[in-house]
Amino acid sequence: MKSFIVTTSWDDGHKLDLKLASLLKKYNVKGTFYISPFYLTKLKEEEMKVLSFYNEIGAHTLTHVDLNSIPINEAEKEIGGSKFYLEKLLGHEINMFCYPHGRYNRRVKEIVKNYGFLGARTCNYGGFELPKHPFEWSITLHASNGSPLVTMKILLKSKIPIKAILDWDVRANLLFDSFLSKGGIYHLWGHSWEINKNKDWSKLEQVLQYISDRPNVEYMTNGETLRRYS
Repeated sequence: MKSFIVTTSWDDGHKLDLKLASLLKKYNVKGTFYISPFYLTKLKEEEMKVLSFYNEIGAHTLTHVDLNSIPINEAEKEIGGSKFYLEKLLGHEINMFCYPHGRYNRRVKEIVKNYGFLGARTCNYGGFELPKHPFEWSITLHASNGSPLVTMKILLKSKIPIKAILDWDVRANLLFDSFLSKGGIYHLWGHSWEINKNKDWSKLEQVLQYISDRPNVEYMTNGETLRRYS
């Protein structure tokens, strides 16, 4: 029997995550927010608690550092420190991790695993594939026009129409239609600050409305999705 799961994830821990979370709640789409507590226009501690009421919170290092660019002992402090900080603040276990900038290596993955995380999300494109490697979990679509190279990879792999090349919201809807015929996991990823920078709030709302409330589709957090296949 095919699985049909929709999950979303949002990186960094910007104040605008609260606005994004309200849109997710409006359309009953679940989100995992990966927070670097000492980066960007950061959320206050009380705001992180509010965000955690209806969403999953994941760790994203303390300062959003490229884990490939620092000594491994510093990487361990960033990874473990982010988990401990969020767990102490929120009063519950933090099960998911996301690599800043999508950059990681074998030793970094081992550290994440050794700290007891369930899995880790990357920025790699993986279509609707089920998570074969829980510490190298890929995404379906970036909620941004982002990299033209990644866009071309999506078009070639998914075989959606060429008209999807210009606008990520068009790609999102066409990919969702393809997902409904194939099954698997539809994983939308992005940043609230990037949505705001690109003036894409109306696009995001349109996509959330399009993918929401579908029969036979389950709406899960990243952690809930990985538990399904662990």
